[in-house]
Amino acid sequence: MSNLKSVTDLGAAAYILMHDFKVMGRHGREILFKIDENHELDQFEQLTLDYLSSEFHRFDSCIMSLKKVSDCSSPSKSQKYVTDLGAAAYILMHKYKVIGKKGKAIYFEIEDDGASKFNDLSLEYLSSEFHRFDSCLMSLKKINEHTTNQ
Repeated sequence: MSNLKSVTDLGAAAYILMHDFKVMGRHGREILFKIDENHELDQFEQLTLDYLSSEFHRFDSCIMSLKKVSDCSSPSKSQKYVTDLGAAAYILMHKYKVIGKKGKAIYFEIEDDGASKFNDLSLEYLSSEFHRFDSCLMSLKKINEHTTNQ
């Protein structure tokens, strides 16, 4: 027997999607998932709770915070930037201080010897689970309304 379960938190939905649950669509703010058996229902509900104390929740919080960053003046030598919001959130999680943004570029303060580590983190992000989570977030934002004839 299969039924639908939903979550309204986009981050929780992305976390659940990362754990191979099938998305069936959207109904308003609800993301609908197909649940096949009782043990899947238990796992679904546990993942919803686990998300709240996960690093992915922290990553999502960093993304939301970075969207509120103010514009900064001209960059200096002690600053580096990235233009990808997910990469910026990943770098922020590694305790780099945000200076501001200019257009799509988000600037961080770096130590004199920190440019190499900063660059390594921005590349590390691309093969991380956080990049996969961010991709799930973006995909979920684009799904259509659920229809009963699917």
